[in-house]
Amino acid sequence: MDTFKHIMGFVLLGTVVFLFTFLKRDYIVPTFGLLIGLWAACWWIGRTPLTAELGHKSAVWTQGAIVAAVVGFLSFTFLMPSTALLPWQPYTPETLAKYREEGKTVMVDFTADWCLTCKTNLKFAINKQDVLDVVQSHKIVPLLADWTDGSQEIKDTLAILQSNSIPVVAIFPADKPAEVLVLRDLISKTELIDALKAAGPSRGQGENTQTAMQ
Repeated sequence: MDTFKHIMGFVLLGTVVFLFTFLKRDYIVPTFGLLIGLWAACWWIGRTPLTAELGHKSAVWTQGAIVAAVVGFLSFTFLMPSTALLPWQPYTPETLAKYREEGKTVMVDFTADWCLTCKTNLKFAINKQDVLDVVQSHKIVPLLADWTDGSQEIKDTLAILQSNSIPVVAIFPADKPAEVLVLRDLISKTELIDALKAAGPSRGQGENTQTAMQ
């Protein structure tokens, strides 16, 4: 019976794999995270013997439910792709050079799919309406440097910025070609907005804004 139990466990795992084929791509990873939470909860509950007192069993079940709920919440909060508010363009050194020659202030977000801190920054600091308002009013060009596949070009750019890891947000001011504002690791929305304002608008945008106000 013990062997049969283990065999049926593998059958259930195969069923989970089959059911995953029906999920939309965006839900696969968060759902897997939720299943890990349920697995951990079941393991925790299963450690309690059937002969344990009712109060102890209730406490263990409550703890298991909390673990599953927290893991599920975090999975669907951090692992679900977010709808991009900013008009991102793919980063290349040539694209960055082109916009800088045109007198644009450029913001480059160095990120990767495997970087949890990058996803945290995107969700809570970058992908925000307040940030979009500054980007639009200052005509700032946002570029996305996706380092998921280990791009050598992105690695070289990070080395120039004296960074060996991500997340990194680099802001290249239009009127200060020799200056780069670099935000590393976990950042806040306020820090990013302050840096964008400190970098200033794209060249000519300040004059256009003043003319429009007159």
